[in-house]
Amino acid sequence: MQNKTNAKKNKKGMKPVYMPYLRGNVASKAAAKRAGKTFGFMVMFVFIYLMLGGALTFDNTFLRVLLNLGLLLAGMMLLYNEGANQGETDVGFGEILQKRLDEGKNVPQSERDLCYHPMKGVFTAAIAAIPFFAVSTVFAFIAQKQGYVLGALPSWVSSYESQTEISQALAYYTVATPLTLEDILRVIVRVINFPFVTMVGVNSNDLMYLVDKLSPILCLVMPIAYAVGYLRGPFLRALVHGNIRVSRRKHNRREQKARKERRMQMEKKELI
Repeated sequence: MQNKTNAKKNKKGMKPVYMPYLRGNVASKAAAKRAGKTFGFMVMFVFIYLMLGGALTFDNTFLRVLLNLGLLLAGMMLLYNEGANQGETDVGFGEILQKRLDEGKNVPQSERDLCYHPMKGVFTAAIAAIPFFAVSTVFAFIAQKQGYVLGALPSWVSSYESQTEISQALAYYTVATPLTLEDILRVIVRVINFPFVTMVGVNSNDLMYLVDKLSPILCLVMPIAYAVGYLRGPFLRALVHGNIRVSRRKHNRREQKARKERRMQMEKKELI
């Protein structure tokens, strides 16, 4: 019972320990290269959306929104953890370089670029989002609200098309609609923002038009999760040092207890 109480106290008393670290630069080649991996995660989730899209599209609005929101949050958590792990690694590397500086050693710029900077995650996320953001921005400027689309004529109508008065009335149905840049970009952008498109539903032209106009902002949701996770780097690194300090204290207490027991045994032998 006493051990449980001590464990609770130790766990409750464990605090993050911040160590000095060398701060890097916002923009660097290393940060730009990381953007490729971040963009790869974003593309991966686009393919996941495509594979699961049919299963996540149904009439129950509450369940549809809930499942698509869950899928979106899963993608955000993946990028958040990726950013957090990278931020912790950069802080750890900065601690090593800071020790080298304190020892009077030289630190080249290439190594300094690998150190943590709070805005480096934003820089990486911004570069990763450029392709999706550029396409979405162009589409947002040219997007128009979709209206009624003519359906296909039933097969039995073809027998009456030989009559002039009927064929002229149905001529509008035979006019081919050319494929425009807006149509091509609409497909690409809606695939990128598939969870939002599915949550809104394709039956509401007004809401779909709003999603199209907000697409440059919506496509930034996942890369922003990476940037937010990267900001957690110093705190996560401080927790590592906090755990190390707690482990050392436990080890020292065990050593002191063992020495005390050995001393008591020696005193008993001397008395005997």
